[in-house]
Amino acid sequence: MVLGDGTIIEAVAFKILKSRKYPQGIKYSFQHYDPITGKTILRYDNYSQHSGTRHHKHIGESETRPTEFESLKTHFKNFIKGVNPHGEKNT
Repeated sequence: MVLGDGTIIEAVAFKILKSRKYPQGIKYSFQHYDPITGKTILRYDNYSQHSGTRHHKHIGESETRPTEFESLKTHFKNFIKGVNPHGEKNT
């Protein structure tokens, strides 16, 4: 989805076999980025190899914070709130 400011939101989620790496049986990445610079604005994912925690968010290019995971739907809603914290409509 392209937002009114030209930034892009990409969201993918896959159901996979439960494992030690993915105990909920899902793999996901929700990303908001600038296509011109390629830089991340906000990303939620559950790939632990780059952060040390399972569920986390990337704020900009360098900051990573753990996040609580309730459900995929709730997590996606939290991501969208982070992209659009004031609830403005995007085109």
